[in-house]
Amino acid sequence: MKKLTRDAQEPLLPHIRPSTRNKIRKYIYGSLIILSIFLLYRSLNNNETGKMGIGRNGDFIEYESKVVAPTIEKPVENMIKLDIYMEAQCPDTSRFFRQQLKKAWDLLGRLNRIELNIIPFGKARCTEKGNDFECQCQHGPTECEINQLMNCVIDRFGFPHRYMPAVLCMQGKYSLDEAMKCVTENFPAEYNRMRECASGPRGRRLLALSGQKTASLSPAVDFIPWIVINGARNSDALYDLTQNACEAMQPIPPTCREYLNSLQ
Repeated sequence: MKKLTRDAQEPLLPHIRPSTRNKIRKYIYGSLIILSIFLLYRSLNNNETGKMGIGRNGDFIEYESKVVAPTIEKPVENMIKLDIYMEAQCPDTSRFFRQQLKKAWDLLGRLNRIELNIIPFGKARCTEKGNDFECQCQHGPTECEINQLMNCVIDRFGFPHRYMPAVLCMQGKYSLDEAMKCVTENFPAEYNRMRECASGPRGRRLLALSGQKTASLSPAVDFIPWIVINGARNSDALYDLTQNACEAMQPIPPTCREYLNSLQ
């Protein structure tokens, strides 16, 4: 028997007649064409709502594709920016802190939708003296010391939920010693650091920085406390800070809606 090679002239199936081999080739080619048409048809119909699948008996059955529900975007909950320019011994500021700021912060602070900034300076004045500052405050030297203490606490702890209890406590105190009791109550380990800051060059520098922020306001401050919501002075907030803060929030949170409904 001859060994088969790629160059062999004899057919691989010598026992099959040439005419039969031609029929076999035609059958194979025809089957391949039919299979290709079928596969193309299946691929074109894959995107139809009703799709085909193979059942256990080999039959084709229809099934419905799963309908994906449209995605509904959740409304963006905006933050509001609340800046309060104040001074430690101002009667109007003390009244506002007791009647408005504390109530609004207790109700809305936990919503995490208020960017709050307290700027203790008011109608003070600071003059640079070498590497230090000399400051005069509207209600005298004690007010400067307490303003400086407030600035030190705000600078040290940074977040309103941490410093607000101490600052609310300090407002309206008549001496630095009284104000330092608020530090003892809230940050006992920080007493010496805060006392040194309030009475030293760092406290005066922080007060001068608050003065720069206050001086940059337009229109210029002519009343304390000066309340700014989202970059605009809001005089109505002096009488109801909670209402004005709530109305600036979109969408209005349920807590605010309850409060606004209670005003009607």
